[in-house]
Amino acid sequence: MTRSLLHKLTPDFAIDYYRRFNRYREQQKNLRRTTEDVFTEIYKKNKWGGVSGDFYSGTGTTDQQAVSAYTSMVSAQADQENFRGLAFVDLGCGDFRVGKQLLPLCSSYIGIDIVQPLIVRNQAEYGDEATKFLHLDIIQDDLPAGDVCFIRQVLQHLSNQQISTVLQKLKQYKWVFITEHYPTDNDYIQPNIDKVQGCDIRVYCNSGVYLTKTPFQIPSQLLRQVLEVPGSEPISANESGVIRTYLYQPSESSPSVDSANVKST
Repeated sequence: MTRSLLHKLTPDFAIDYYRRFNRYREQQKNLRRTTEDVFTEIYKKNKWGGVSGDFYSGTGTTDQQAVSAYTSMVSAQADQENFRGLAFVDLGCGDFRVGKQLLPLCSSYIGIDIVQPLIVRNQAEYGDEATKFLHLDIIQDDLPAGDVCFIRQVLQHLSNQQISTVLQKLKQYKWVFITEHYPTDNDYIQPNIDKVQGCDIRVYCNSGVYLTKTPFQIPSQLLRQVLEVPGSEPISANESGVIRTYLYQPSESSPSVDSANVKST
C-alpha cells in the first residue's frame, strides 16, 4: 500500500492525533537542546522536506505564487516607502530562495541564520561584495546594522520568550517586514499559545503569532498588513490557513516589550 493511499484511508482524527503526539515528543526533546542544535538537525534531517543532503527551508520558499506575491509587495513598498537601494538584513535567511529575489532592490544584503553549514553554503555559492551571510543567533547575538529588516516565517518556530527578545532588537531598523502563518479567522483562535523552539508552528493549535496581543502588545498603529496569501501546506484536511505579512515601523516612543515578564515554556 502506498503512503498516499494509506493517508487517504486513515481517518482525519487519527492523523491529527499522530501529528500531535509527534509534536509533543519533539518539543520535549527540544527543551533540553540549544537553539542551534535544534535548527541544525532540522536541516540535516530534512524535517521541512526537500532532497536528502540539500538545504531546504520548507514550502514557504518554493510556493511560487506566494513568493512572487511577496517579492512584488516588497518592490511596491520599496517605492512607496522610498527604501529602494538601501541596506537589507534578512533574519533567518534559510536556503536563500526568497532572499536572492530581493537583491535587485537593495544596495547590500546580509543574510543571518543560526545553522552554520547553511551559512557556509550560502556564502560560498552566493556571497560577494554586496551580499554576505553571517552565522548568528538572532536571540542571543547583536544584529547587524541596516535599513530594512525581513523576518519571514521565523518567529512562529520560537517560544514567546524568544520572540520577545527578538522584537526588542528590531527597533534599530526603520522598516521591518514580519511574515507569519495564521489559521483562517475563526471564533476559536487562541493567540500566542506558547511553544518550544522547533520545526512545528502554532497554527496546528489554531493559534499564531499575533503581535498586537498579549504578551507582545505592539501598538496596532505601528503594524500595517501589506500582504495575505493562502497557506502553502495543509493544517488539516480542509484548511491551509493564511500567510500574512506586516510592515512594522518601530518608534522610540512606542512601549517596549518586556521580555523579562514573558513566561517561558
